[in-house]
Amino acid sequence: MQQSYADVVDRIQALDAADCEIVGAATGHPMWGLSCANSAQDPLEVLITGGVHGDEPAGVEAVLQFLEGFGATYLEHCAFTVIPCVNPSGYEAGTRDNGKGQDINRAMSDDEVVESVTLRRMLQGRHFELCFDLHEDYEATGFYMYEAQRDDRLLGAQIVATVKADVGPIDSDENTDAGLDTPISEGLFGINPKWRHKGWSAYGYFEAAEHGILPETPSTAWPLEQRVAAHHVALRIALDHYTGRNGRRSES
Repeated sequence: MQQSYADVVDRIQALDAADCEIVGAATGHPMWGLSCANSAQDPLEVLITGGVHGDEPAGVEAVLQFLEGFGATYLEHCAFTVIPCVNPSGYEAGTRDNGKGQDINRAMSDDEVVESVTLRRMLQGRHFELCFDLHEDYEATGFYMYEAQRDDRLLGAQIVATVKADVGPIDSDENTDAGLDTPISEGLFGINPKWRHKGWSAYGYFEAAEHGILPETPSTAWPLEQRVAAHHVALRIALDHYTGRNGRRSES
């Protein structure tokens, strides 16, 4: 089924609590983003992105459903900067790469990749306490994730355990690509600093965030809503940890 970036933009613009804007250029399209905040003092600054690879629609859908639904419950404590679809040309074509055949997630320092330039400019002068980049893996049979936090206070084990109990299985170690590091624990890998100038998640974390989380859902093994549910587990657990559901901010 063909995916429409125009539909994504329509849903962004329909959000009552959001300030929508063109963040910058993307291949053949403007890259749309939005900010959501209220008058809270010292809000938790959170960056959320999806759709860096155009053939990973669950990340885009998870971001949009979050904004349309339970995300509003965090506005008392959070200020969100969100780009639901980083790669609109790839999203419409259903391809990993953008319309020029470039893999954005391997080219964050490449000035010839317009999406990378837009993302780098968006980060200039910004700092986030928490950043999410939602991904999928067509070879995976279950959920796994990457994470890094400045003091190594990781939430991944809790996220993985909750996905395993409530959503679906965790990807087997037998499916691990040879180039990946050894898992920290079941389904959890670190964000490798070697990718700092290539991968968007690594770049965003090392350049502008205290805590980075990259969930990966199995794009062929699970239906869309199951993948969205797994992404939402990661969002809920991390945001609950930092904001608390009792109105007090966590210092960890």
